[in-house]
Amino acid sequence: MEQTMGKRIMANRKRLGLTQDQLAEQLGVTAQAVSKWENDQSCPDITMLPRLAEIFGISTDELLGRESQTVHQAEIVGEDDRKEQDGLHFQSGDYEFKWDGGNRGGIAFGIWVLLVGVLALANAFLQWDVSFWGILWPSALLVFGVFGLLRKFTFFSLGCTLFGGYFLIANLGIWQLEFGGKLVFPVILVLFGISLLVDALRKPRKPKFTVTHNGKTSGKRERNSHYQEMGDRFECSLAFGENRHLVEIPRLAGGEISCSFGELTVDLTGCEEIADGCELEANCSFGELILMVPRNCRVDPDSSTAFASLSVSGTPDPSPAATIRLQASVSFGEISVQYI
Repeated sequence: MEQTMGKRIMANRKRLGLTQDQLAEQLGVTAQAVSKWENDQSCPDITMLPRLAEIFGISTDELLGRESQTVHQAEIVGEDDRKEQDGLHFQSGDYEFKWDGGNRGGIAFGIWVLLVGVLALANAFLQWDVSFWGILWPSALLVFGVFGLLRKFTFFSLGCTLFGGYFLIANLGIWQLEFGGKLVFPVILVLFGISLLVDALRKPRKPKFTVTHNGKTSGKRERNSHYQEMGDRFECSLAFGENRHLVEIPRLAGGEISCSFGELTVDLTGCEEIADGCELEANCSFGELILMVPRNCRVDPDSSTAFASLSVSGTPDPSPAATIRLQASVSFGEISVQYI
């Protein structure tokens, strides 16, 4: 069977270890556009073909399927460009080490557990008389905020860092403001609100950590994410990280989505049909959940929020073919519905 252009784009992208977001950034388009190309829902503009071929290290004829594909070297980006894209990238002999923040979720979780353990031991030996809960939750916010700032500066990450750091040292009895921290919580809310406005205009790259030996990736770390399809339904969850899932169920009847301490994108544009009475249950806490919906259906949200928001961008078709009922619960986070 002849391979379509979309499948050739997907194969070359995966050969280079690029995510859809990373390829889209190099091309100056959206990740949704790349997703539609790869699913043969649309084709790239003819002026985009030379740039695509250059990134993949192939000819435009090969990209169009006019000649057989050959094996190409994965190193097609200049060293200066790679340093700009990657947080850390160096090569020693046959081994190549690349870090652009990919498994920060797992590393953050490990550091958090280690920090809680060390402080709990110190509490026992130094007799600080601090409850375990008084150590657990502020240290979680502190680690989440710090690692969020390492990835990209946001006021939300800054707020989590200040909020967690202050209450951690206050609970430990090291230092406390004279007014008892009455202004801390309102300040965090202000920072969180500013962050929601700023982050709505930009999205970070999806990161990863890889070790390559003789051109073969051998050390890719998986994110703390789960996705499973069960007939006409799906389950999707993420904690401490970032990920994106394209749902390709032919006739979607419902699903459950959970996101905590991270950013999760669920793309429903791969579904051919939305069943009558389709219902999605979405829970988001200390994170951001992006739900991408085709314009031929309408989302009817029923939300419960606590220091959080549910936003909608774009509009459905005037006469949508189906309706998705969204049962949303958000705490210290954001759920964003985007019509594509």
